[in-house]
Amino acid sequence: MEELTFYRFIEETCRLHKEEEGLYRRLSRHFGLSDSAFWILYTLEALQRPVTQAELSGYLSLSKQTINSGLKQLEQAGHIQLTSGSGRRKHLQLTSQGRRLAAATARPVLAAEERTFHSMTEEERASLLALERKYLSLLLQESNQFFQSSQEE
Repeated sequence: MEELTFYRFIEETCRLHKEEEGLYRRLSRHFGLSDSAFWILYTLEALQRPVTQAELSGYLSLSKQTINSGLKQLEQAGHIQLTSGSGRRKHLQLTSQGRRLAAATARPVLAAEERTFHSMTEEERASLLALERKYLSLLLQESNQFFQSSQEE
């Protein structure tokens, strides 16, 4: 068995992330949606409740500009609507037409993800999350040195 060096690890991690990203991009195109429109539908379908644009941005880790583009596309097509929330906050929710679109696009993807989830043992699911959390925690600790020192210009 080939030794897993740091550089091989990084290469394989990047390849896996790109492959996963590519899969979701292909799914978006398959359903005739932009990436941002797909992810908005996906999030609204997964959460099953109205969300603010800030919440959506937090869930998706996409720029406001990218989210705005998807929202505009979905709103113009009659798939989402803005409703008044507390204060000045507006909530996004699917219209009946949007719910039908989400049922034909996002819901089958969520179902495939759920079947994938259930095809792993409880121990595998827990290990996957635990290792992701540990790696991120250690990386954040290592990264603190960058945030604590000022950059020379």
